[in-house]
Amino acid sequence: MTNPLFSFSRSPSSRSRLIVGISGGCDSTALLRLMVECWPNPSQKIVAAHVNYGLRGKQSQADEKAVRRLCARWKIRLKVLKVRDFKKRLHQNQKSLQDQARELRYSFFQRLVRQEGAWGMAVAHHLEDQAETVLDRFLRGSGAKGLSGLREIQTLTFSDSEPVLKVWRPLLRTTKKSLEDYLKSRNIDWREDESNEKLAYRRNQIRHEVLPFLSRWNPRLTEVLARMGEVTAAEDQFMDQFLEKTASNLKGRWTKSAYRCQGPAFQKMHPALQRRWIRRTAEKLTGEARGLSFDQVEEILRLWGGRKKGPRDVGYGLSAGIEGSWVYLKNSGLKKS
Repeated sequence: MTNPLFSFSRSPSSRSRLIVGISGGCDSTALLRLMVECWPNPSQKIVAAHVNYGLRGKQSQADEKAVRRLCARWKIRLKVLKVRDFKKRLHQNQKSLQDQARELRYSFFQRLVRQEGAWGMAVAHHLEDQAETVLDRFLRGSGAKGLSGLREIQTLTFSDSEPVLKVWRPLLRTTKKSLEDYLKSRNIDWREDESNEKLAYRRNQIRHEVLPFLSRWNPRLTEVLARMGEVTAAEDQFMDQFLEKTASNLKGRWTKSAYRCQGPAFQKMHPALQRRWIRRTAEKLTGEARGLSFDQVEEILRLWGGRKKGPRDVGYGLSAGIEGSWVYLKNSGLKKS
């Protein structure tokens, strides 16, 4: 990689095959073009992936056509997922639009990675995305975990049938303006998604209202938040590795819908590791537990410590309690938050 817009500390081997997500917008178009210019043998080693959710009618179709033209011009293979009846699925699954779209998108990416024998996925998250993620997590009340930003390389865990997806984010230190300037310098057009301006979405509120307001006190707030996220993401990764070694003493037992471990061994763990292990366990039982609040984690700690009688519903369809010397967390399948 020789382009200065790529500024990362970790990356897959340059011999690897990669799936590159492209929506047609500025960020992903810039990423794909950078990969074409910098990745060895891109026509053989890169496969572009586009999802057409069909939510914006003719605009969605125009996005797909624009992506097809770019990939044909740059001689990059393209795989497209056309989502049928997205709104019907949304109603049936009772999920938010963003969660449903994310689930469909990453499931598609995972299938492509497996089919193409690829290392994983490259996505176009940039410096502002990092800052917004850190601030969003902090505002949701996730505590110190909220300061942990996006990782350059991360392994996402899904269901048993599609367990993992490696994700590379090579643009985390690159600004949005730099990507726009890069495309303009090469006379490359991109698509604009009008929904990115709608303040009905939480992320857009943070981008267009909260960050600009807070930046009145620190004009470099976006950069500060992004760097904080980068540092804490590395520390978070170290803590996860340390946690795995410590948790081996718990003699934990997993089933598809439950986890249990020795209560006395759990109580010997440092409180910081206890909270982290509860979050890890809850998220493994249900992906929706990513939204588990500090108070809900504390509730599980009280139940597991015998300071509160159980079993009790602790949110997201999970219940916690004690059975003899064992403490447990179960997924009842009821999707409450």
